Amino acid sequence: GINAEYGITNNLSQYPCNMNKMKLKDGNGKTWFRSRYIALLQCSLTVGTTIISYLVALYMGHVKLWPPPMISYCGVHPPEKFIFSIGLVCSAFLMFLFIWVIESAGKVYSSRKTACILGFPASIGLMVLAVCNCEEEPNLHYAGAITYFLCSALYCVDCSFKELDLPKEKCTTWVFVRQAFSLINLAFSLSLGVLYAFGYDGNDWEVAF
Repeated sequence: GINAEYGITNNLSQYPCNMNKMKLKDGNGKTWFRSRYIALLQCSLTVGTTIISYLVALYMGHVKLWPPPMISYCGVHPPEKFIFSIGLVCSAFLMFLFIWVIESAGKVYSSRKTACILGFPASIGLMVLAVCNCEEEPNLHYAGAITYFLCSALYCVDCSFKELDLPKEKCTTWVFVRQAFSLINLAFSLSLGVLYAFGYDGNDWEVAF
């Protein structure tokens, strides 16, 4: 049956649950799924959706080439708003799924409290900003955007700095690279949240500079 084909035991209770290391193999023993693929797909889908929505909005004349518009303006008018909403809702689901996998993995950075306070709210915020555009439902949209950016940034900082507890041989250069990027992301998100909280009316690229 399928259990024999994929090498899954009938008595799962005798094995510790570590979903982050979960692998599925085909009949030839070739691994076709790793949980890290969820994170890679989520990041690719988020970036890809944003770029495609911007290009479609630019082609339709809904935004200008320069200065670059706020990302939110690429999800206001059809047809790009359908790409924007569907792509980011799918991305939010993948984000929720991956955080649940991490929380269940027993890793050094696994934490149910962190997942519930920061991780899951971030994915919900992404979904809200995706389905509520900035012109029809501005309050919901920006509430979702701030929740997503701040919670996801804090979640990444928390997870990356917990890696300092890893054994010395596992604290590779990539651990410190992830910490640096997480701090940069947090600085941008905090700047974005503070400026918009005080009624800033500008473009995302201006905040970045």
